[in-house]
Amino acid sequence: MLMHFHRTFLVVLLTCTCFNTRLHARQQTEIPPEIPEPGVADSESAGAAEPDRVVEGRPNLYGVKKALHPFSWIEWGLRPAIQGVEKFAAGRLGPDAENKPPKVSGVKFSISGVGGTGSSSGLGVEVRPFHNDLFGTGTELEVPLGFTVRVYESYRFRLNYPLVRNDSFKRLGLELTGRYMSRPSESFYGIGNNSPHWAEARFRSVSRTAGIALDARFNDTWSLRVEEGYRSIGITKPRNHASVTDVFQGADVPGLSEPNSAMLTTTASLQRSTKDRTNLASSGGLQRIEASLNDALTGGDFSYWRYMAEVQQFIPLDDSKRKVIALRARLETTEEKGGSVIPFYDLPAIGGRQTVRGFASRRYTDKSAVSASLEYRYRIWRHVDWGFFVDTGKVAPEIGNFARSRFHTGYGIRFMVRAKGDRAVSIDVGHSHEALMFYVDFTPDF
Repeated sequence: MLMHFHRTFLVVLLTCTCFNTRLHARQQTEIPPEIPEPGVADSESAGAAEPDRVVEGRPNLYGVKKALHPFSWIEWGLRPAIQGVEKFAAGRLGPDAENKPPKVSGVKFSISGVGGTGSSSGLGVEVRPFHNDLFGTGTELEVPLGFTVRVYESYRFRLNYPLVRNDSFKRLGLELTGRYMSRPSESFYGIGNNSPHWAEARFRSVSRTAGIALDARFNDTWSLRVEEGYRSIGITKPRNHASVTDVFQGADVPGLSEPNSAMLTTTASLQRSTKDRTNLASSGGLQRIEASLNDALTGGDFSYWRYMAEVQQFIPLDDSKRKVIALRARLETTEEKGGSVIPFYDLPAIGGRQTVRGFASRRYTDKSAVSASLEYRYRIWRHVDWGFFVDTGKVAPEIGNFARSRFHTGYGIRFMVRAKGDRAVSIDVGHSHEALMFYVDFTPDF
């Protein structure tokens, strides 16, 4: 009965959305362009105002149709809040504040979600003291402190001292990092692409990390990072839910009998980004590869390699970039070193906002995972986007085993709200054969 309700709800919602989108597209064919404010640049990436209207002429009864359109109600309701966020974030305290240079130091406040505290953490607040020119040396310092309503905690520290900075080499920095993270309720369903949903158990993880890295930013497109880090992980029982140690007692789950361990991690990553904006890009793409070696210092016999490759591509379908096809693919695999094993909490996984929507976070885990997303986005008005997506993925012991396991697919709709300064919020509704899931992200990079 519940599954039937989920399917019926999604069909009705998609039908209404298609009707509203066609109606709005018909209205927009004759809507005159909005005249930009004096002194405002045309570049979207520079934070400029975007036109609400893109073509000329008004249809008959345009005012009545717009007043009756559901998206108009959404925009009118959100506009005061969006304008307030823009003014607060930009610090516009006077008529000339628009032309003020960005702050070198201060404190930023933001609503945290997936970006700061990880998936399934709930809404919270992040306070970020920062200084981008400490002691006049160009040293970057930031201390993001996040806490959510579900008692997820993330306290970070980053200090980047420039070793090289010139016209031909944007920056080579020596970076020190540290982080404390507490996630009181993480799900685990067992290992494998067919792990049953009813086997869900949970655990609490507490991790403390410290690292030193060489961070090279060659230009606005290419960057390279090499890091040596220490990580301490503790696994304990969650509150008000079946514990992993009880549900999987006696099962062959690496790391279950060694709840505390410390690891030394060496990581190298290379990234190329041509995205026109950080959050919800409209053109360009991102390619990233990463490799790491993890060796346990204390705890279990954990020693393994991890490899990851990720691709994002954004294809505008018109010159205004109001219609965009967004593509994403991710491959992650691990390999034991010698006769060692990989702890269950470090296994690659699919499920959740960043891989396959429509499934719970980390729904399927194994030593290898692959996922892909296809999304169509349509800019309704300046602050509002609407989208449809299909996600799919699977896990397996080895990459060569992917052909022998079935894909898990989720699909749904997406509502995106944009503000100036490359700030955005996305609300995703994903459906799969297991559940109807809702996701909210205040830092949606895809």
